[in-house]
Parts: sequence; structure tokens; C-alpha cells
Amino acid sequence: MNKNKKNTLIGAGTLFAGLAVLGGTVLNRKLRKNKQVQETLKNKTYETGSIRKFGTLYLNGGKQKCPTDIINYDDICEYMGEKIEIKDSDKMAENNLFWVEINDDNKKFLICDRNILKGISWDELNNQNLVFGKVVIIDGQKYILRLLKGGDKKKDDVDNEWNRYIVNEDNILGLPLSSESDKSDKISSNGLDKLNGENNSLWHWVNICSLTQNIKREKSCIIRGFYSNTYLNDVKKEVSYKTVGYRPVLEAID
Repeated sequence: MNKNKKNTLIGAGTLFAGLAVLGGTVLNRKLRKNKQVQETLKNKTYETGSIRKFGTLYLNGGKQKCPTDIINYDDICEYMGEKIEIKDSDKMAENNLFWVEINDDNKKFLICDRNILKGISWDELNNQNLVFGKVVIIDGQKYILRLLKGGDKKKDDVDNEWNRYIVNEDNILGLPLSSESDKSDKISSNGLDKLNGENNSLWHWVNICSLTQNIKREKSCIIRGFYSNTYLNDVKKEVSYKTVGYRPVLEAID
């Protein structure tokens, strides 16, 4: 081996060794960061009624802004058959969703404070495993992404998450109570009592329904909200409506 070739090989060896050390350092930093994230999430306290902003809605891989029109709902995306995903929080705050924390008998989950899609059917959600739930990872935390349980009648309190948390039938601390107007299907002369009420200001149910897990009959499902927070109706599972939306839930997995 001549001297020039030997020098070239030694230089390359030194370069590869340096890259290996650098790669190991980057990997160790990444592992430490992931461990710190997991520890932070593990120790995260869920405080019922607190608002958390994170996670971004993607349709066919394209990120979507969080809808902000909570009166006419004009900026809620109308579903057009896309693949639905909720991924890590975006660096742009306007793209991240709002969630209400629930800590109920050590059961920790988050309910989206608004519908994030409209014009979507129960069947279309179920075809993507978004009704009864699928496992997702958002910002390093594992969740079951699903719909709320909505019961099958207005005053059914057995495993009825809509009544328990949104109507707040049990007066859970941290969640707004429902006024008589909130619970009445009657529409007042201006409707502002419901719209501006404390309950709707958190949950945004006036003039838009939310799909739930519950099936009324073989071909219909339960929707909640619109005229009142106790309003309950059933619609055909395969039909989409512009006034019926998708309100996701994230159930934390340890």
C-alpha cells in the first residue's frame, strides 16, 4: 500500500469514527428526551374542567385549522371521504385542538370541546375505527381515540358520558352546571340564553349535534345536542347531515 492511499484510508477511518460518536450522542439525546417526555406525561395531572390545547386534525395527510366559528360553524370542514387522523401538535397554535380534561374516579380522558368535522356519518367514522376506538399516539402519549357514549334516552345515566359530563347531571366539580334553558328543547325569542350560557361556552352544542357510540336500532345511531344539551335523537347510520358532527374523545392509556 503506498503512502498516499494509506493516508486516505486513515482519514476515512477517523471520519467514520467521528460520525459514530456523533450518531451515538444524538441517539442518547433523543432517548433522554423521549424518557423526559414520558415522565412528564406520566406525572401529568388531569384536572376536571381544565382546557388543554394540543393535537392536530389531518385529512388525507393535510393538516387542518381548528374551527373557531362556534356560532354558525361555517369554518368546520365538511367531510368528503378523506382519511381522518389526529397527530402530534403542530407548531402553529391555530392548528391545534381544544380538549376538556376529565379525571373521574382515576379514569383520565379528554373530550374535544367542539365538533371538528361536519357532514360525516356514523358508518364513515366506524369504517375508520373512530366510533368505539383505536389506539393512537399524540405527543408521545398513548390514547384510545373514540366517540362519547350518548345513552339511548334523555335521562339514562347508566354509562352515559354525555349526560354525566356535558349535561353534568351529577354536578361534578370543575364542569359547568346546566340551566333550565340549557336542558329545554324550546327556543327562546333570541336564543342567546343558551348560546351565551356557561355550559355551551365550554361544550359548544347549540345548533349542532354530535355523533355518539350508541346505536338505537340496527340502522340508526344516537346524536346529542342542537336544541338543548339534553336533546337526543336517532339518525340513519349511513347518512351524513350538515348539522351533525364529529366530536372526538381521547382516553388515556397508562
